[in-house]
Amino acid sequence: MKGLFLITTLLLSLCFHNSSEAQNLWAHTGISMAAYKGDLSGYDQYRSVFHIGVQLNKKKRLNGNFNLGIGSVSGENRDFRRFETGDIEPNRYFKTNFFFLNYDLHYNIVKNDFLIVYVSQGIGFFRFTPKDDEGNSLVDQGNTRNPDESYRNSSLMLPTSAGATYFLPNKYGIGLQAGFLNPLTDYLDNISELGETGGDNILEFRFSLYIPIKN
Repeated sequence: MKGLFLITTLLLSLCFHNSSEAQNLWAHTGISMAAYKGDLSGYDQYRSVFHIGVQLNKKKRLNGNFNLGIGSVSGENRDFRRFETGDIEPNRYFKTNFFFLNYDLHYNIVKNDFLIVYVSQGIGFFRFTPKDDEGNSLVDQGNTRNPDESYRNSSLMLPTSAGATYFLPNKYGIGLQAGFLNPLTDYLDNISELGETGGDNILEFRFSLYIPIKN
């Protein structure tokens, strides 16, 4: 929690760092609905994600965006490796809490005083903690994976999205965005070598409130 507080403070301080260009910044916050796809599910269990950030607004076509988010995803497949024998006992349910911090570069397809339509590509840090149905860490349960199969619960992420933001005359805005977080790990569900689907991913539908930073 201390790390989350420090990062939040850093993001907020960016909003007020240069008051002479404050009209070119928005703070934004909101909530997302996110679902995982992997060996135990296919974008069919949605959970909430809370996010805050800072949107730059100086350029016509290309603008940066900083995001911080915290949320969870889950999945279940009670038939996965149902007849597995030996000492391996793969998990058939998981819930993963995650935290991410990333930077996006937005390309504005449309940009005027009232509407921005954009696509974006980003890079960031992603940390996750998969747990079983009793709330125990799956990272520490080696018998759920092949012998000597281990992993770190942090990864890079390459989020890709598209969205639109509508601005009121007072410069407050409402944003809608859809995209994929694209974490570079196959262990969101604690399953990799025993699975068949390839890398895990998270689909996200985001609602945001944009707040102008004034002098």
